[in-house]
Amino acid sequence: MEIYKNIDELHLKLGCNIQEFEGGAGLPTSYSDRLAEEINLLLHGCGLFDLKSSWLIALKGAEAGTFLQGMVTSDVLKLEIGQMQSSLICANKGKILHHLEIIRSRENEWIVSCDPGEGRAVGTILDNFHVREELEMRLLNSGEMLRLDLIGPAAEKILLKLGYSPEKADWKFEAGAVISLKSNLGKLPRLINLVDINVIQNFIKLVLNNANVDLTGLEAFDEIRISAGIPRFGVDYSSGNFPQEAGLADHISYNKGCYIGQEPHARMYHRGHPNWVLVWLKLPEDSAANSGDALFHNAKEIGKITSLAGIPERGNLRGIAMIRHELAEGKNLFALAEDSQPIIQHEALPNTIV
Repeated sequence: MEIYKNIDELHLKLGCNIQEFEGGAGLPTSYSDRLAEEINLLLHGCGLFDLKSSWLIALKGAEAGTFLQGMVTSDVLKLEIGQMQSSLICANKGKILHHLEIIRSRENEWIVSCDPGEGRAVGTILDNFHVREELEMRLLNSGEMLRLDLIGPAAEKILLKLGYSPEKADWKFEAGAVISLKSNLGKLPRLINLVDINVIQNFIKLVLNNANVDLTGLEAFDEIRISAGIPRFGVDYSSGNFPQEAGLADHISYNKGCYIGQEPHARMYHRGHPNWVLVWLKLPEDSAANSGDALFHNAKEIGKITSLAGIPERGNLRGIAMIRHELAEGKNLFALAEDSQPIIQHEALPNTIV
C-alpha cells in the first residue's frame, strides 16, 4: 500500500534497515550508528516504534469473546474495554504456536495484535476454528488502522498534546479514530496506538515535532526488553516450547476453563515442571559472550544464551538464556566454556511461572 511506502521513507532517510513482510509492510530493525541515541530516547524521552507490520485482526459479535476464550491461553473475558493483555495460541499438545496481544476495544469487539510476520498464520487458525459462532473477523491493516508504539517517560505527555485522554482508550485525532492503551515495557511507559490510516502520516509528523522524540527500531526495543527480562517469541522461545519453559505467567490462565492446549498446561502446572526454562542473566561487562553461546556448569553444557543486551548497566550486561530446569534453582554460576571460570549470575524472569 502507498501508506507503507510513505512511512518507510521516513526510516530510510535515517539509514534504516527495513525487514519487509508479506503485503509490503516493513519493520524498522536498525539504523546506522544511532543505537545509543535511540536507547537514550527510550530511557529519557520518547521513541516512536513503527509496528505497522503487526496485523490487527478484529473479532466482533455477540460470541466473539467466548470464541476467543477457547482459542487462547489468557482470560480475555476478564478484560475491561480499553485494556490489553499478552496471550498465546498453542497446539493441542500444549506447545506455543503464536504470541499475541489482545485488546478489548468495545463491548463485543476484541482486536488481536499479531507479531510481525505472524498475522496470516494467526488469521488462518482463527478462521479455521470459526464454524458457528456469531461473529465477524476483519483485518484492520487493509484500510482501517495501523499500530504505532510510543515508548519512554514522555510518551503520555506527547499524546495528551494531540488530544488523548487517559480516562478513555478511544479518541479522535483530526478526523480519524485512535485507540491508545497503556502497556509498560518493563518499567518504561509505553502507549500502544492503533491509528486511523487516513490520519496516520500527520499523527507521526506531530509526534516527531516534539523535542527529544524520534523514530526507533527493533534493535533498540530489544535492548530495553532484554534489560527488563522480557523474552521475545522467535528469539528466546519458539514453537518448540511450552509456556512454562518461556516464563510466561502473565500470558496464561489456569482457572478460566478449556482452551486449545489447556490439559497439558494444567498437568505440568499441578504435577511437575518443564525440562527447560528461561532465566535472566547478569554478566560482567568485559565478558566475551554472544547470543547463541553455550553455557556450562561443572564442565557440562546446560543451555545457551538466547538474547544479550549490548549496553552495560553498572558494569554488567543483561541477557536471557534457556537452561536445564534443575540448574535454574539455587545460586549456580555459569561459565562460557567447559574449563573457564563461572562468572555468569542468573535469576528468574519477572513473569516466571512458579
